[in-house]
Amino acid sequence: MKQSKRMGALGAGLLFVGALAVSAADLPPAAPPAEVVTKSEPTAASLTEANTRAEAPASAESAPALGAERPVAAKAEVPPAAAQGAPPAAAPASGPEKVSAPAAHGPTVEAAGVHEDNPGAKTKAAEALATLTLARSFRRNQDWGQAIPLYEAYISDNPHSPELPLALLELGRTYAQAGANEAALSRFYSVLDLAVNKEGASPTEGREVAYSAQYEIAQTQMALGRHAQAARLFRGMRKLPLIEADRANVYLSCARALKLAGDKPGAAEEYQALLESCSDSPLALEARFELAVVYAELGRRDDAVREVISLFEQQKSSGDISDEMLRHWQRRAGNQLANMFYSAGDLPEAAELYGKLLQLSGDERWRWPLLYQVGLVAEQMKEFAKAKGTYTELAAAKAEGLSAEVAELPKLAQWRLEYLKWAERMDAELTSLKGNP
Repeated sequence: MKQSKRMGALGAGLLFVGALAVSAADLPPAAPPAEVVTKSEPTAASLTEANTRAEAPASAESAPALGAERPVAAKAEVPPAAAQGAPPAAAPASGPEKVSAPAAHGPTVEAAGVHEDNPGAKTKAAEALATLTLARSFRRNQDWGQAIPLYEAYISDNPHSPELPLALLELGRTYAQAGANEAALSRFYSVLDLAVNKEGASPTEGREVAYSAQYEIAQTQMALGRHAQAARLFRGMRKLPLIEADRANVYLSCARALKLAGDKPGAAEEYQALLESCSDSPLALEARFELAVVYAELGRRDDAVREVISLFEQQKSSGDISDEMLRHWQRRAGNQLANMFYSAGDLPEAAELYGKLLQLSGDERWRWPLLYQVGLVAEQMKEFAKAKGTYTELAAAKAEGLSAEVAELPKLAQWRLEYLKWAERMDAELTSLKGNP
């Protein structure tokens, strides 16, 4: 019964937020400077924070951090009036949380319906704000044991607070970060209940919080190992009017959930959908790498090589993608796929990728292991001239200021070179003996 109620709340939440018509006027105005900061944390799931929990069972490492936490936000549809010169709505603030001393006046008190002629209510509102501010402070410091009771006290004592949905969302995240995933799910479903059932609420009220709760529910199901269920939830979120950054993250999370659920063809389709619809996203680099790995695991070697070569040939096309980020995924994709092909005996594919990888950097720590691997592949392919040339180049290198493992490679290359020379002499002698019975 409890599970059916939860799924009913989630389904209603999806219908509720999926039917919203979003306009620039619906977005919150820029927050005025005030002593009291009522929302000390962005509304929605941080891509970094949420993926940290969901990625635990996955093999792929996280992409480089994209910056401060920001909301899972709706895509703004600008009305004609705005297009004719009206100032755009301000985006939600991002960045580090700011905490000021609690005060008995300001936007939060006004939102709670507290008037200047009601000192008792003002005192209660100030105490509530102090409790919430302290809970957020402990959460920032990752002191879950201190933060959780304060959040629970705030929620219990302030059932009609306009901050209640956000406080529930933050509490759910705190439970998840503490490893109490079932308690986290309960709080996230409570956010959806508020979004759907709150009397007098406008259709757009709490939109971003509702999106975030759905996202967190799916991520928590991932953390609990319910990968197929998480994939269904992520697929449902694709219908929401999300901004591109969050849409890309939903596609990527769905693909990973499907892969962990054993549906690798389905995962490949999700990766491809991300690459087609969000090609400029920094997550596209990671998605292409993971897609290449899935293709290789499915035995589709040509498709895997094609994706890695596309990654090698990709140029920096977005301001969000740094040269360092692009090189990181080029190296990782090429190295992992080349090693997979080498281990499986697919030597031509491995040789092609190792050759591409050599062009990415002249750093000895990167180049020397690749040179040695190129020599081994050429040796196994009976391309002895190429193997000898590669080993000769590596053996002549000077190992100074490098780790012991890398510094050992020129010695190993010299040993392989001497072995090849010995093998050639033995072949020549055997050939001579066969010619002179």
